[in-house]
Amino acid sequence: MSKIASAFRDTSERSALYPLRRFLASDVFSLMLVALAFVFICFNWIIPGAFAMGIVASLILILSDDIVSIFLPVMLIASFGIQADDSLWDYMALAPLAAFPIFAFPFHHIVYRERDKSKASRPGALLLPMILVSITNFLGGIGTIPPESYFSPTSLVYMFALGFMIVIVYFLVYNHLGAGKNYTTRIDLRISKMACFLMLFIILAVAEGYVERWAKFIADPGILYFQWRNNASTLIMMAMPFAFYMSARKFRYIILPFIAYAAMIMLGSRGGLILGGLEFMALLIVDIILDKRHRKHLAGIFAVLFFGALFLFPQIEQLMEYTLGRMTAADQYSIRLGLWRRSVEDFHRNPIFGMGLGYMGNRDIHPSKAASLCWYHSSLPQVWGSFGIVGLLTYGYQMICRWRFLTKQQSMFGYTVIASFLGLELMSLVNPGIFAMFYLLIISMEFFILEKYRFPEIHMKLEVELGEGSHLTFSEDAFPKEEGAEA
Repeated sequence: MSKIASAFRDTSERSALYPLRRFLASDVFSLMLVALAFVFICFNWIIPGAFAMGIVASLILILSDDIVSIFLPVMLIASFGIQADDSLWDYMALAPLAAFPIFAFPFHHIVYRERDKSKASRPGALLLPMILVSITNFLGGIGTIPPESYFSPTSLVYMFALGFMIVIVYFLVYNHLGAGKNYTTRIDLRISKMACFLMLFIILAVAEGYVERWAKFIADPGILYFQWRNNASTLIMMAMPFAFYMSARKFRYIILPFIAYAAMIMLGSRGGLILGGLEFMALLIVDIILDKRHRKHLAGIFAVLFFGALFLFPQIEQLMEYTLGRMTAADQYSIRLGLWRRSVEDFHRNPIFGMGLGYMGNRDIHPSKAASLCWYHSSLPQVWGSFGIVGLLTYGYQMICRWRFLTKQQSMFGYTVIASFLGLELMSLVNPGIFAMFYLLIISMEFFILEKYRFPEIHMKLEVELGEGSHLTFSEDAFPKEEGAEA
């Protein structure tokens, strides 16, 4: 037994598990995961697919000291979860499989923890605001919400998952992150590639949806209905900045943001079309300005697509009729406007603590599904409606701390995480977004990585030349090359 334990604890290159751990951290394994997930999608095995990714993540936690290797499986679980509509009892049928991650997380933390206390570090600036928000989640609704609503399983799960669960994850993974622990010296490239693989999977899932209903699409060319359109757009908007980050090193990655935005259009998400379009254009403009090596190529691609869209405008207008109709019809906004108005009323009913996450009194406006909260469908009304003044103070403090932390990251990868966070916050204005546990977990892990790693800083200076105007000059390490990347 001791030999087995020693084999797991040995994280050196001499370990018998070392080749496997390297493989689990490889791009090949990530591509295999996407292929496996796509097979599940093709057979409409949505919930089995989510559990399969959970088992894969659990095995990685047991076999490898590299916790970063579970990031892609976790993001794929989120991608499966958004496609399973009103499926509580389908999940419950496979609930015993949850024993795998329940065992794997403490196993990983105990076996692979940092034993040299001099190398261990304490959590930093993000911890206190997370704890305050976690407490706020449980204070919401105190004094107003009925006990049966407050103590319902759905309410308790969300209060824990959106607060103390993230705090626990923070402590569990904090000292499992760091240089030399993750089979790469370029964790920024590794995380960025995982985000690109996530985008690839969502693109394939959208394509599969059209192939499956091809006859209907051909009979009446137009945007098909996808229940998960807003959630998929949220994941794409979180991942898109990393594809631009990678394109500065290997230009072929630039194709992903273009196709991903096309996928958002084909999903029929109004938020994805408008807010995702704003994000896409902002990232494209910044990339054209900063990436001098590929500036002409980017401008050429954009020009071809722009003039192509003008030429095909009548066909595009017909294709977009469904989405444009939903954007202009007044009744399409009645639910969200009703919920936002109700959030103000709920704030007045309990201005100190709000009505709480478990309050279901707004189901007359939006009848939410089983095991789902009755969201206000916007982050700001969610804060003041569910948590009142206490929520405005604690969530506001957390936002301030996050921005202080992010703006100190003078690296291109740091700015990429900022763009990812902004993408999530933009979609959170029209969707639960930041209040969905998987999105919160993903963005929190991005913050943790920024806190634990040091990335090449960007050194900018403003040069003024008579007759030439002003221009920014970036240091060579602003876009450090990956091995094998073109010059």
